[in-house]
Amino acid sequence: MNFLRQSLFLYRKDLRIELRKKESLVSMAFFGLLVLVILDVALGAGSRVTPETGAGILWVALVFSAVLGLGRVFAREKENGCLGALLVSPIFPGALFAAKALVNLTLMVISQVVLVPAFSILFGQGLAMNAPGLIPSLLVVDVGFSTLGTLLSALAAGTRRNEVLLPILLFPLTLPLVVLAVKTTGGTFAGRPIAELLGHLESMAAFGLIYSAVGYLLFPYTVQEG
Repeated sequence: MNFLRQSLFLYRKDLRIELRKKESLVSMAFFGLLVLVILDVALGAGSRVTPETGAGILWVALVFSAVLGLGRVFAREKENGCLGALLVSPIFPGALFAAKALVNLTLMVISQVVLVPAFSILFGQGLAMNAPGLIPSLLVVDVGFSTLGTLLSALAAGTRRNEVLLPILLFPLTLPLVVLAVKTTGGTFAGRPIAELLGHLESMAAFGLIYSAVGYLLFPYTVQEG
C-alpha cells in the first residue's frame, strides 16, 4: 500500500468517525457562533463595523473554533491505545500525518460554511462579502493551521494538559499567518480587487508551505516521543 493509498484510507476512516459522532464538528461550529454572538452583543446588535474590525472579528471566531477540533485529533488514539499500534504497523508516519491534517482541514472548512454566513448576517452590513476574495484566504489559512495544528496536537496529546498546551504553542506560531489573513480579509471587505491582495496571499501561502513541510518532517519524532 503506497503513501497516497494509506493517507486516503486513514483519512476516510477518521472522517467517517468524526461525521458519525459529530463531537468535534458541533463543538467547533457552536463555539464559533457563540463568539460571534458575544461580540455582536458587545459592539451593539446590528451596529456597523469597519472592514478591519470585521476581519478581526471573523478570524477570532474561526481560529478559536478551529482549536477545539485540533485538540481532539489524537485524543481518541491516545485514549484507546491505538496510536502505538498504528506506529508499529506498515503505515508510513507521514501518511498518518497527512490523513490527520486532511481531517482537520475538512472539519475547518465545514465549520466555516456555517460561521462565515453567520458572520455575514451579524456583521456584514456595509462590508463587501465577495466570495472570490474571501475563499482563497480561508483555504490558505486552513492549510497552514491544520498542518501545524496536527503536529502540535500530536505533541500535546502526550501530556496531561493537552487542552491548555495546544493553544499556548499554536497561537504564537500561527500569529504571522493570522495577521496576514486579517489584513487580506480586511481588504476584501473594503472592496479591494483580489489583484491588490496577491502579495499578502503569496506570503500566506509561503507560511502554509513552511508549516506543512515542518509538520511532515517532524511528525515521526513527535509521535515517538509522545
